[in-house]
Amino acid sequence: RLVLIDPAQPNGAWQELAEIEHAEGWDVEGVVAPSGDAAALLALPPGRSQPRAEAVLWLVTPTERRVLAEGLDLYAGLAFSQDGERLAVARSDAGRLDVLNARSGALVARYEAPRPLAIYPLELRGDQLWAAALEASGWALWRLAIDAQGEQGGPGEMVREARWALGRESQRRWTLSPDADELAMEVRSGAEFRVVIHSLDGIEKAQRRITEAAAPAWRPDGELSVGRWDGGGGFTLPIAWDANGQWLAVNAYDGVGPRDPGRAQLALERADGELARIERAELFAIGWWSG
Repeated sequence: RLVLIDPAQPNGAWQELAEIEHAEGWDVEGVVAPSGDAAALLALPPGRSQPRAEAVLWLVTPTERRVLAEGLDLYAGLAFSQDGERLAVARSDAGRLDVLNARSGALVARYEAPRPLAIYPLELRGDQLWAAALEASGWALWRLAIDAQGEQGGPGEMVREARWALGRESQRRWTLSPDADELAMEVRSGAEFRVVIHSLDGIEKAQRRITEAAAPAWRPDGELSVGRWDGGGGFTLPIAWDANGQWLAVNAYDGVGPRDPGRAQLALERADGELARIERAELFAIGWWSG
């Protein structure tokens, strides 16, 4: 179920937007459009068992829910354009990135990748798509230029115009800064976590590290929030700031750190640090809705 929660009354009544059927035992991945009036979800339909190749893309608005595309990679996630008019998805089994029209599902442009081991669309801004890719040599960040007009008016192609090496260690939660000058990501070595921030100004080796930290999230003003722990009672891991920088959605843990995280609850943190826990279990935040 996709529901809306009022941050001012997180334990009050919720508004249900849609129910999405999916195969038992598989998560549903989703994002909210930056415009705040639509959500896109990837789900593995009942009866299917190939998450890398059989996921379905759903679009949910205040008035409808419908399927836009099939045959997608559930694990790769997806990205909305800033205006909510396009969606970037991955067909990892074919080594392909697609940009779709978010209203019709029509293919706008595609990129035939040189068969990376995994590929994740991160941000779709204007005519540029940012993606993280696992190559034979390790992880890399790609910036692709979108040509939305192909031959005879068909789908366009994307061209990789920049690449940054990100290292070979296990990493996830890549997030691009509001000005696209930096990329923050979570890096894991065993049970040890750190946040690494790469400069994207052309100096490939320029980076900063925050040790004993995880789950980076950019505030709209460009400030970076990260989850920290000190071995005391409880810690929080950021999920996403709202568009006005007033509320931060977090996962709140009652343990002492990654080795002993304890119980987790979805919670909302005000900019002044006040924390409001949502008392019901089995909740996963996907973004901020304003439509």
